[in-house]
Amino acid sequence: MKKYNIYRGIDNEIEFKGLKGQYFYYAAGGAGCSVFLSLIFHMIGLPIIVSLVFLLIGFSASYFVTTHFNKSHGKWGFNKLPVISLQPRYVVRRKSIRNIVKVRTVKKI
Repeated sequence: MKKYNIYRGIDNEIEFKGLKGQYFYYAAGGAGCSVFLSLIFHMIGLPIIVSLVFLLIGFSASYFVTTHFNKSHGKWGFNKLPVISLQPRYVVRRKSIRNIVKVRTVKKI
């Protein structure tokens, strides 16, 4: 009989240095964009120090902004933000409770 290994962590979301799931991908995308833009700045002819400073600022901003969102919004934070705007701010009740609930009074004998 043939035996197969069971990979127990295959369905878990990705995590790296506290960034979970979608926030990891946002940080990676921000880092990739900052590398790409620093290369474009260098090809345009800006000094290398300006490109490196932009690269470091881009890396740090993408990491710290995504860790802030990860801590403040949680695992499903960005997915729940559009739903929050659809929730009602307050409930209006125009009828009094006496009209809603019929109360019968009992006569004392």
